[in-house]
Amino acid sequence: MATSYITRTSVATGDPQKGTWSAWVKRGNDTAGVVAEESIFGHGADSSNLCSLIINSTGAIELRNKASGSYTVRNKTNRLFRDNNAFYHIVVQYNTTESTDSDRMKLFINNEQITSWLSTDWPTLNENLKINTSGETSTLGRQVPSSGDYFRGTMSHVYWLDGVIAAPTVFGEADATDGMWKIKTSPTISSYGTNGFCLKLENTSNLDEDTGTNGFTFTTSGELTATTDNPDNNFSILNCLIPYGSGVSTLNDAGTQFVGTQGNAWRVVAGSAAVTTGKYYYEVKINTSSANNSYSIGWLSTNNLPASVWTSYLGDVDGPALGLGKAGTLDYSTHTANSQTNTGWTSYTNGGDVICCAIDLDNNYAYWGLDGTWMKSGDPTSGATGTGGFAFENTAGYNWFPAFGSTEGASGSTVHMSANFGQGFFGNVSGAPTVVTAGTNASGNGTFEYDVPTGYTAISTKGINS
Repeated sequence: MATSYITRTSVATGDPQKGTWSAWVKRGNDTAGVVAEESIFGHGADSSNLCSLIINSTGAIELRNKASGSYTVRNKTNRLFRDNNAFYHIVVQYNTTESTDSDRMKLFINNEQITSWLSTDWPTLNENLKINTSGETSTLGRQVPSSGDYFRGTMSHVYWLDGVIAAPTVFGEADATDGMWKIKTSPTISSYGTNGFCLKLENTSNLDEDTGTNGFTFTTSGELTATTDNPDNNFSILNCLIPYGSGVSTLNDAGTQFVGTQGNAWRVVAGSAAVTTGKYYYEVKINTSSANNSYSIGWLSTNNLPASVWTSYLGDVDGPALGLGKAGTLDYSTHTANSQTNTGWTSYTNGGDVICCAIDLDNNYAYWGLDGTWMKSGDPTSGATGTGGFAFENTAGYNWFPAFGSTEGASGSTVHMSANFGQGFFGNVSGAPTVVTAGTNASGNGTFEYDVPTGYTAISTKGINS
């Protein structure tokens, strides 16, 4: 969502004592190595009177209610929810009519009730929470009611049931094969109540469509972007928790954009999901252009890598890594030797260039393309022949991550690079637009700007499991 959010002003007062909120939530990113506070959902009149659900700067979930400037509810979990490659199913039930204080507000994560709290302030008996009030605003994805603390990730199937208590099993279920908690795409809802709604966030022509029985109209601010990333098929994003330079680089647009402001120093970021076998494809878009900027785009294995990898270009570390630079030089390393080069690849310098990256872990070849044309007349479908590919060191059990990095140079401009792992958009400084014209993709997994080689797929749960 970046700095996008959705609002609705209630025209009638509902039940301030009872309700259920449910959504599938995937964390966003902010400053490298730092988890920023993110507001998920809330309702209120002003900063002194509001009810909200947030993930704080430590990664704990907080349930808050504030009246006349003072917190009446502020419960913080002991558990930290910092995995930015996971969809969390979050369910909040509140019922202040319950006689036991801890029953008046319940939190469930993936059908598990949270019972261990860092701190608690339970609602009082029959307390009217600052929610469901006529003339006040419900907000999804931003601090209530003022700007700030934006939710920077992905949400799916957001439900608000006014005056209704619903169990997590209404919205999700255990997979019959592996027992994993999964989404119910069409749950049976007994009632939405006065102010209840359902925002599935999947209709590309009307993302803020309320498919609940109330059919409310919502207002979207910013550039809310549709994505194929969802609880049923979880795509890789960029990992904000790796230690590649806190305070000098940021990750934006639901974990797809890398912004380098580090000066004359390299920074590398990796995807949040690894692959060990199979054939995979992703794209990187160069959003800025400067003679001083340098780039390194490719793959790395975390096996035997030293911590210095995050502050070096790919290939300049003792560990398996491959990085194509803008001058058409491939820097690579093995687990025993670094700073090796392979020349003759196509250069890329223009802002807007898209680098296509394919890796064949069945035959151990990597391929790069520029704006849909494979370099060195490469053929990623050539299998063991490896036509136009680079033969790299690989050992069974190595975990390979998509990775890229940059340095802006001593007098360079800020670097913006965006990844599309199949989500269907490139994050950039003006928002997160979908791909211009989607290429062919025989796997049917993910949406990319250019044609995906036959036999290759996106780095996602469906892709990896295929």
